[in-house]
Amino acid sequence: MGLGKGLSRNRVLTSAAATALLAAGAVMGGTATSAEAAAGCAVTYTSHSWGTSSGGFTAFIDITNTGDPISGWALTFTFPSTQRITSGFSAQWSQSGRQVTARNPAWGGSIGSGGTFGIGFNGTWTGSNPPPTDFALNGVPCTVKVVPSPTPSPSPSPSPPRLRILLSPTRITVPEGGTAGVQVRLSQQPPGNVIVGTARVSGDTDLSAGPPLTFTPDNWDVPQPLTVTAAEDDDAVNGPATFDSRSSQITGSSAFLWNAVEQDND
Repeated sequence: MGLGKGLSRNRVLTSAAATALLAAGAVMGGTATSAEAAAGCAVTYTSHSWGTSSGGFTAFIDITNTGDPISGWALTFTFPSTQRITSGFSAQWSQSGRQVTARNPAWGGSIGSGGTFGIGFNGTWTGSNPPPTDFALNGVPCTVKVVPSPTPSPSPSPSPPRLRILLSPTRITVPEGGTAGVQVRLSQQPPGNVIVGTARVSGDTDLSAGPPLTFTPDNWDVPQPLTVTAAEDDDAVNGPATFDSRSSQITGSSAFLWNAVEQDND
């Protein structure tokens, strides 16, 4: 009877141990399965270049997660030529030699299964600007689609300098009951006559300025005097005023603001 009871007890222990091992195996198997999440990605690369033998470009990269959801990501690729990133957006960008890394921003660390996240950058190139093709997301190689770029356009020509009114000095003191002068000229030769008028826009009404000045294509760079007058008054205040010199013949923002102060004599 004692031996039978012992054998029965051993069978119970053996059965319990086997159950524990199976449970442990199930847990371990479950952990391995969750840790080995399926990974995959696809990248669409689009760039727009300008310049001929050198220039700049803007690139847009759409990252599509074709695997399981991810939280936290880094996209890597290699420039095939001399491209350099000057600024980037929607990612934390870094470049070492030709190797580039874009890490998720704080607000965009998760990409769900089938989700797409768009990033981009501005850069420069010399010689040629071929697209990178070795994209990898968290170390997993991505399939790559390159959207053909239009033929690079020549670098835009700099805009011609704008015609402006120049005045010196820009702040003067005028004795009460007297006058003071400033010198006015144009910044470049105009296509025709330019009349510069001046008006007080704020401040002491005892101050006035004139007369209107006419500049021609021949005398545009010869300074002309503009007289500021301070009328006599009964107060004892050094009154300031702001003046606006402008011309209707100059398109765009042609106003020139300057200041005068009445030096009281009371």
